[in-house]
Amino acid sequence: MDRKLSKDQELEQLIFTAAAARSQLGEEAAALRQRLDVPMRIRASLKSHPTQWLLGSLGAGLLASVFTKGFSSRKRVKKEPKPRKFYHILLGLTLTAVRPFAKVWLTDQLKKQVLGQLGRSGAGRAYPGQRQP
Repeated sequence: MDRKLSKDQELEQLIFTAAAARSQLGEEAAALRQRLDVPMRIRASLKSHPTQWLLGSLGAGLLASVFTKGFSSRKRVKKEPKPRKFYHILLGLTLTAVRPFAKVWLTDQLKKQVLGQLGRSGAGRAYPGQRQP
């Protein structure tokens, strides 16, 4: 009988160590998951330190604007616009007025073309066993 008790005790000890190992592995897996979850960490940091994030982004923006101004060494020269001639103005007004009519005409032409191709390909035909209206 003494042996039976020791085996039972041994089984209980193994069950206890397995449960302890399982819980320790679960905790380590949760900690690892938390360390690797970057978006969650950023959200938590934003909630806990919003002013630091705001000041940091403000500083980074100012620093970036200073660096980009310093790198553009080419000075821009403003050119005076040439005076437009009368026929250029008239041509521009004519094209502006004709554009809506041209869009409508072109749309109608494309519709006719597409519908003509669909009619030739048999897309409007009835399937076998289907009534035609």
